[in-house]
Amino acid sequence: MNLPAQLFASDSLLLANFVFAFLLYQAVRRVPWRTALKNTSMMNALIGLMFCTPVFWHLSAGIRPGFNFHLIGSTLFLLMFGWPIALITLTLVMLGTWIYTGMDLITLGLNGLLMLAVPMLFSEGLLRFCRRFLPKNFFVFVLVNGFACAALATMMMIAATSLVLLGLTHYTWPEIQYHYLIPAPILVFAEAFATGAVITAFTVSHPEAVMNFSEKEYLTGK
Repeated sequence: MNLPAQLFASDSLLLANFVFAFLLYQAVRRVPWRTALKNTSMMNALIGLMFCTPVFWHLSAGIRPGFNFHLIGSTLFLLMFGWPIALITLTLVMLGTWIYTGMDLITLGLNGLLMLAVPMLFSEGLLRFCRRFLPKNFFVFVLVNGFACAALATMMMIAATSLVLLGLTHYTWPEIQYHYLIPAPILVFAEAFATGAVITAFTVSHPEAVMNFSEKEYLTGK
């Protein structure tokens, strides 16, 4: 997505930075540092995914500023590491990408809210709903929290981005529809497939690396 600074007023960007900084502060406070650092498999997965994610962020497609598409991984990181670690690590990935590509750092907050916070909050809510009301089954976790959740979270991100573009930029609704919403299903499918495939691979081969997956609850005796 990578919304550029020239589309927005400076006040909007500063406000977004303030809100996103508050979320990052809350994430740092809630990270289970001891549990995470003791889990070698999880740390190895985190480091590996942090190095792989920027590659997919650079493989973006788009024509006009603000109307570009790339895989994000918000739902995947949330399922793997919990929302605090996911938000912190993907923010670091975003920061590195911004510096490498020369994007204005003042847009970190706005892009972070739309690309990271919105899909993560939705994914966290759906994960809690599934834990409470759905049976703890491996296929429920993979298909609902993996494939379906990634697709729905991406739709939420696209909807939020469309509203921001419509309300805070010069783009009109027909332009947003033509340049952003019509190609959007491709991103939804790609994000859902990538998230589902990776989370399936980890839960099958290294379930101990997935913070939000319990081998005892989802696999033992099923």
